[in-house]
Amino acid sequence: MNYISQILFFFGALGVFNSFIVTIYLLANKSYSNLNNRLFGIFLLLLNLRVLKSLFYAFSTEEPIWFLQSGPSFFLLIGPLFFCYTLSVIKPNSFWIKYWKHHILFWLILVVFLIIFIPFKEYNNLNKTIILPIINLQWLFFILLSGIFIKLDFKSHKNNQIKIKWLLILTMAILIIWTSYMFTSFDYFISGSIIFSILFYTFFLFFFFRKKTTSKVFEKVKLKNNIIYSEKSNPLINQLNLIMDNERLFINPNLKLSELAEKLNISTHELSKLINEYIGKNFTDLINEYRIKEAKQLIQENSLYTIEAIGHQSGFNSKSAFYKAFKRYTDTTPAKFKAQQ
Repeated sequence: MNYISQILFFFGALGVFNSFIVTIYLLANKSYSNLNNRLFGIFLLLLNLRVLKSLFYAFSTEEPIWFLQSGPSFFLLIGPLFFCYTLSVIKPNSFWIKYWKHHILFWLILVVFLIIFIPFKEYNNLNKTIILPIINLQWLFFILLSGIFIKLDFKSHKNNQIKIKWLLILTMAILIIWTSYMFTSFDYFISGSIIFSILFYTFFLFFFFRKKTTSKVFEKVKLKNNIIYSEKSNPLINQLNLIMDNERLFINPNLKLSELAEKLNISTHELSKLINEYIGKNFTDLINEYRIKEAKQLIQENSLYTIEAIGHQSGFNSKSAFYKAFKRYTDTTPAKFKAQQ
């Protein structure tokens, strides 16, 4: 390889390598064990393998290694996995998600059939000229089908616009990658890995600096790690909810963790652990959720109140803090919410 080729190979390989790390993190981390995160992780894993294969192929000068000799058969799983991930976000109770394992199993059986009966090493030309184009068309079909479902559900998910926008952008990105492989000759397959790396780092940096968006797109599950502590937690949470509902401590804009812990007759450390590990939030988020719930109720029942007054009545110490929190938890502003009522 010449100097330029080495740089291109390094950049493409680096993107794939870092993407593999993200994939392993998603699949191994119990915090991301919900279905849509798992499906995205598996889809990203297969896409990584697709890109890695093209990268090796572009710089393979000797006898093809076993990884290249496996052929394009497993590419059949990429489109269906992306489709299942998309529906797991926008239609989690749909038929396709209920039986997603059966759907993937069907394509997996077909992959095994192609590997056994039409092996790449013996039917090299057939795999390249006929099977691969068919697989690419199958991939395109699922990309477009996913796009249709996303578009149809765009208006019906007014409170979930961040995820819908993410799916739209992801679909366009996958379409760009597909185009690079469909219309690029085998001699220039390196372009696919370069495009993949650029897109990966763009998404990674965006999510790295936008923590709130990341938490909404890749939602974490609530973990119950400490069994002994969990047994004690249920009555404490019930007591916490009763105190917040009956005594309405959240309307105090200066409410402190220690004050709430005193009400529950536990230490500040115990309460902090309860909120963070069992409920899955921090103290500020927990209190602000109660405040936003109160604010929404006031907007619905007291149309004569100004927005600023409602924020004050709900426990926020400033108008800006109220607007920021309301926007975060409802994806809309207090004024727009009031207009909808």
